[in-house]
Amino acid sequence: MSALMERTERTQQRSVVLRAAPWVAGAWALVFGALAGLALLGRAPDPWVPDAASPLGALSGTQMSWVIAVLALLALVAGVAVAKVRTPRTTRATGWLLIVLGLVVAVVVSDVRALMFLGYLPQVLLAMFGLGPGAGQLEWGLFVDSGVALAHAAGGLAMVVAGVSLLGQTEPGGRLDWGRWARWGRPAVAVAVVVPLLYAVTRIAWALDIPLGISGEMLEDLGEGRWAGFGLAAFAVVGAVLTWGLVARWGEVFWSWVPRIGGRPVPVAMALVPGILVAGTVTSAGISFWRMAIADDLWTVPGATSDWGAWAPEMLWPLWGVALAVACLAYLGRRTAARG
Repeated sequence: MSALMERTERTQQRSVVLRAAPWVAGAWALVFGALAGLALLGRAPDPWVPDAASPLGALSGTQMSWVIAVLALLALVAGVAVAKVRTPRTTRATGWLLIVLGLVVAVVVSDVRALMFLGYLPQVLLAMFGLGPGAGQLEWGLFVDSGVALAHAAGGLAMVVAGVSLLGQTEPGGRLDWGRWARWGRPAVAVAVVVPLLYAVTRIAWALDIPLGISGEMLEDLGEGRWAGFGLAAFAVVGAVLTWGLVARWGEVFWSWVPRIGGRPVPVAMALVPGILVAGTVTSAGISFWRMAIADDLWTVPGATSDWGAWAPEMLWPLWGVALAVACLAYLGRRTAARG
């Protein structure tokens, strides 16, 4: 009986995520499609203006509005198509369309500011009460822009989930087989743990007044701003520990000493939703730095190219993001295989 209850609970959790994904994706398409349309008609400012640290940083605000408008329109058309036409062929084609559109929105339209939102959020919460080192150094306008970037990441990934759900409907049993990913779990987790720790080491060193990878002059110029880097480093360390949970026992079953839920299975969605979100934002941020390097815009990063600690760790972020995504899929494959 307990096994049946656990299986029912897991099914409910999965269905909640799958039911929510089309609504989140649709909300993104409606809101940003409308804002982009108004901007193109001259009735509102451009809803999203890329900067140098964007995969599409070479575009203007107007050009980006066109990109968003087209992507939103295609997403809405896909939603209407799957609602009106229920053939397996149309469902499969719509599923792949949503996956491609979602990846473009989450990884290309979004940028490094989405990761900044997640990393700076604890500091912002402290700054609201005037607490924490460097609380007065936060730029609230940048924080709002970062929230918009995170909205793009969430909307895009919701499209991906909705597309994957549609593909699953065309498979025998009504779901995809994720078991093939399980064998990649440990190597993917190893990469997804090491890369953020390499970044964290430099920022923690700066907070300790150690100019690792940068000059003493740059460290002095950072002033209290080094605490912002320390906050991101702490976020990276916590993320690395949680990533290890994707292959650890405590990532599948809550510790026995945890009140009320001790010994119960960890909801799969609790690991996958934040894991996939971080994977998308990290990949987008890494692509942003590669675009700056290729376009010779890396000079916009404090320290330019002479202080490798300011930019070199970020160049590994696409590897981190892909590895984390694979680790999440491996976790999903192992958990689904375990419950049959």
